[in-house]
This record gives sequence, C-alpha cells and structure tokens, in this order.
Amino acid sequence: MDYSYAKATEHSCPHCHQTTTADIWLIVDQAARPELVQKIINGELNSLMCPNCGQSIGEIDRPLLVYRPSEQPPLLFSPARKTAIAEDQAHNVQALVKRLLDEIGNEDDDWVMEGLKRVHRSQLAAMLSSDSKFES
Repeated sequence: MDYSYAKATEHSCPHCHQTTTADIWLIVDQAARPELVQKIINGELNSLMCPNCGQSIGEIDRPLLVYRPSEQPPLLFSPARKTAIAEDQAHNVQALVKRLLDEIGNEDDDWVMEGLKRVHRSQLAAMLSSDSKFES
C-alpha cells in the first residue's frame, strides 16, 4: 500500500502570471514510491514548470515527511526552508505524522517519536541516497 500524500495547490507563474494547480508532495512512502525518492535525491520534488509558458515556477517550499518502513529511522522530517517559527514546524510534523498514522492504522505509535529524525532539506538527498537500494 502507498502511504504517500500530495495536496493540490494553486501557484502563479512568475513569468506569465497564469495560475496553475499542481500536486505538492508532503508525505513520500519510500517503499511504494521510489521514483519520488529519486526526485528528492535529484532536487526535483515539488519543482514546477508552468504548463502555459513552459518556464520554471521553481520549487514549492513545503514540509516533507519521508516514510521508510524498512530503514532506521523510519521517519525523516524535513521542514519547509522558509519556516522560521518553531511552533509552526512542530505543527507541520505533528499533522503529517498524524495523517500517516491514520492511513497506516497502527494504534501502537510508540515507534514514531523514537523513529523520527529531523533533517535539513540540504541533507535529505544525501541521507536518502545512502540507502542501499538507491545507490547507483
């Protein structure tokens, strides 16, 4: 089962000013969606191109939770880069973990806080690419 989650959001192109809707990934299930993990490694996840003019809209800065059921730690949380308030970052991680746990249906959630690691976005690709199944 795939526990990944994307939220449709509207964005305005800085070049042609057209509004477009795109799915922005907030939870990535490493086991079910290795192509999304590869996009994280390549720095391409949540990077958008305008369907109207073809120009880059850029990376959409959102928090990201990576679920790695067969790895330690099983959860990697990377806050949005521009979020400066600690309470906001804590709220984001709690909301994403709650959504994941609701989907998994696992009532034993003790592993979550023990297995949650906060990772700066600049370090996330290196951490994911060190997983053996994603090495070249």
